[in-house]
Amino acid sequence: MQLLTIDRLTMQFGGLIAIKELSLTVAEGEIHGVIGPNGAGKTTLFNAISGRHRVTKGRILFKDHVISGLKPHAIVSQGLARTFQHVTLFKNFDVLKNVMVGCHLHSGYSYWGAFLNNARTRQAEADNERRARDILAFVGLSEALHEPAASLPHGHQRALGIAIALASEPHLLMLDEPCAGMNSDETRTMIDLIERIRQGGTSIMLIEHDMKVVMQLCDRITVLNFGTKIAEGTPDEILKNPLVHEAYLGTNSNVA
Repeated sequence: MQLLTIDRLTMQFGGLIAIKELSLTVAEGEIHGVIGPNGAGKTTLFNAISGRHRVTKGRILFKDHVISGLKPHAIVSQGLARTFQHVTLFKNFDVLKNVMVGCHLHSGYSYWGAFLNNARTRQAEADNERRARDILAFVGLSEALHEPAASLPHGHQRALGIAIALASEPHLLMLDEPCAGMNSDETRTMIDLIERIRQGGTSIMLIEHDMKVVMQLCDRITVLNFGTKIAEGTPDEILKNPLVHEAYLGTNSNVA
């Protein structure tokens, strides 16, 4: 089953065409990589899917429903969440409260209930805290529940960003350079986390410049160059594609 369908997407900003007639699909249960040189249109694609940028032409469908044109919060409510290249956290909150904010999407209590702090609201908050603790245990941050988010090391901030996204209970999680700036140990931990997220039933679409990570994790890869898809296939097919080597990998690239 196709979970996400990009149908002839064009993204234009003034006279600049950032993405041109792009079509791709993400299947349920897969990890789908998007790679390409800087300026290829990768983050613009994520911004279009998540509703941060208005689509110029084409359609984006999620679970067979058109989502292009929806606001970001409406897209999240459909079951599609993302992280960002630069970690976005509530840095004045502790780790637990950061994830509890993400849990509020499915809480179902009203403004007045929250204002009056009635029994339903208190129960929802207790449920949110339990869910947040479970998610933080899953991403390996149980020991940092009450640490300020701003004080966490880089790898833990990345994991917290993913925890916040997981709190919205996504069917598809989009990760924008999840391993950026990480050392080798942090990268291995992140790879393990991404694999466990997929094993738990969440499909993943990721942008990543570390080609070893891409080749290890991804079932299929789409390669962009100047906003156009130049290749798509399995990791082995991408490694053997001369257009990919010319545009991105380089003739001496080492991704083994």
